[in-house]
Amino acid sequence: MRPMRIVVTVEAADGDAEETDALTCDLQEELLLLDAAESVARPEGEAAPIGAKSGTATTLGALLVTGVFSRTALNAMVSLVSEWRQRAQARRVELTEGEDSLIVEGLSGSDQKALIEAWLQRRSGSSRQP
Repeated sequence: MRPMRIVVTVEAADGDAEETDALTCDLQEELLLLDAAESVARPEGEAAPIGAKSGTATTLGALLVTGVFSRTALNAMVSLVSEWRQRAQARRVELTEGEDSLIVEGLSGSDQKALIEAWLQRRSGSSRQP
């Protein structure tokens, strides 16, 4: 296990800045309840302009999750994010650690599960020493 900094980016279905902000707050609360991370924070930055879309240089829709995660804890976090995305009807949620991203969006259950498993495997594999 090694320390990880995972950026979680939320995109609302309609791209609305207020909805994105509300969804981000909701996901942050759920991740904090999971109690697997050392911190779940909203990165500070400039306020997004009214009507801004995802992908701007602001931190709108972003969370920074830090901690030392076991495979089980990381799996629980990713499962929570996947289930939350469906309940909240967010367009997509992206988890990024370093240069590696996992995009959780409206794929079939088996396709999404395969992507999640591959991302988790890379996270576990990258913590091993040769």
